[in-house]
Amino acid sequence: MTAHVDYPVADYEPMAATALTDDERWPLLTPAAAKMLSDLRDHPAAPLYNHACGDRLTAAARDRLVSYRTRLDRGVPAPDWVMPLVARVYGTVPRYRGRPAPTSLTEVPTTDRHDLLSHAEAHVPDDADLSELIVYRTSGSRGPAATVPMTPEFCALDLPVMQHVLARSGVRLEGGPSRVSLVNVYDQPVAYQFASVSSYLDGAGVLKVNLHESAWRSETDRVSFLDSCDPELYTGNPISLASLASLPLTTTPKAVLSGAMALGEGLRKRLAARFDCPVVDLYGLTEAGLIAWREGNGPHRLLPRRLHVEILTPSGTPCPPGERGEVTVTCGENPLLPLLRYRTGDHATLSEVDGVPALLNLEGRDPVRYRAADGSWVNSIELTHVLSPLGLAAWQLHQDETGAVTVQVHGEADPAAVESAVGSLLGAVPVKATPTDLAGDAKPQRYSSTLAGALLA
Repeated sequence: MTAHVDYPVADYEPMAATALTDDERWPLLTPAAAKMLSDLRDHPAAPLYNHACGDRLTAAARDRLVSYRTRLDRGVPAPDWVMPLVARVYGTVPRYRGRPAPTSLTEVPTTDRHDLLSHAEAHVPDDADLSELIVYRTSGSRGPAATVPMTPEFCALDLPVMQHVLARSGVRLEGGPSRVSLVNVYDQPVAYQFASVSSYLDGAGVLKVNLHESAWRSETDRVSFLDSCDPELYTGNPISLASLASLPLTTTPKAVLSGAMALGEGLRKRLAARFDCPVVDLYGLTEAGLIAWREGNGPHRLLPRRLHVEILTPSGTPCPPGERGEVTVTCGENPLLPLLRYRTGDHATLSEVDGVPALLNLEGRDPVRYRAADGSWVNSIELTHVLSPLGLAAWQLHQDETGAVTVQVHGEADPAAVESAVGSLLGAVPVKATPTDLAGDAKPQRYSSTLAGALLA
C-alpha cells in the first residue's frame, strides 16, 4: 500500500539546478511566509537539504481547496458523478475515444499500473490544460514505476483531506506563518530533503527530512532541529515513525499520520503512547490520492471524496458482498489523469461500518498464501494478524520452494517471538527470523513465496 502523506509539492528539483525563483514556486508567498521559509533554510541545525520545492498554487486553486474541505465535511457525495465522468472520458481520452459508450460502469474495462507505464499519454484528456502539468514518478512498490501526470492543485488535495481526517479525531490543523504545520520524515540512506511553506495553510512551514544520520551535519542536530520546529503534525511510514519515536524529543505533535506501508497495531499503540496523540493509518496511492483511513484497529473508512471503490475478482468481475478481492477505484479529481476502474493491486473486503463504506482486512499487493506443515494453506492476512501485535515496524516474510520460511524484521524485535507467531499458524515448518535494516526500501514488500500454488490468481 502507498499513501501520499508527504507534503504535496508541485515540483522536485535539485537545488544545484534550480530553475524557478521563490516567487515562481510560491505565487502566493507573503512576507511572513518568506520569513518562515528563510528561517527553516538557515536554521543552524537544519538537515543537509538537497532539493527545493514549492506548491505553485494560485489564489483560485487555494480557494477551490478550501471549498473542497467544506465538501468533505458534508459526507459521502451522491454517486451521480460516475456516469458523467465515464461519458467525458470516452469522449476525450485517447485510450477510450471511439469505443462504444458504456451504459454502466461494469461495462468499462479495467486498467492498471502497466497501462500507465506503457501509455501514460493515452490517459490524458485531449482538452486538458497542460500549462500546469507536473509529471510524478511513482515508487514502483507494486511493480514497475509509473508516470503520473497531475496539477499543483491535485498535489495539494491531500492537505484538506488530512484536515478532514484529523478533525474526525478531534485535532485541528491550524497553520499560519508563525508555525511549522507538517514534518514528513523518512529514514533511509538517500531521500529528498527540503524546506517549504504551504499557501493553503496560510504560509505555515512544511518540511521533508531524512532521519538517517548521513543526512545531518552532526549527531545532535536531528533532535535540536525537530524540537525547534515543534510541528503540529508528523507524517511518515512505519519505519521512519518508529525511528522518530526513538529520538529523545521534548516536543510532541497534535497527531501522527502513517502511510506508504501498513501500520501494525503494536507499533500504532507504541507511537500513540510515545507522542500522547492520535495515530492515524492512511491508505491511498499516488494515482488517485488518499482513499481510506483508520484510527485504532478498526476498518479503513473510505473518505467522502468523489471516489468510487469496487472489489473485483482476478477476472475483473465484481465480488459478491462480503467477498475479498482487489480494490479498484474510479476517480476524476485529477484533471490530467481521470481513472476508470483502476486496479490498485491491494486486496480487501468492502463493507459498511456505522453507515460508512469501509475496507476490511486491507492488505497490500497480490494476496499470498503459505503452506502449513499439515499441507493446508494460510492466507497472508492471517499472518498479519499474529505479527502486527508484536510492534514491528516492517517485515518481509518469504516461503521458499521447500516450504521453509524466512522473516526479515526491521528494528528492535524478538526473533523468537516472531518465529513463534508464524509457527502458531504454519505448524512445524522451518522458520527463521532475522533483524534486518529495511530502511533502504521505502515500501518493503511484506509477503512473497516461490512455492507452487502460493499466489492466489
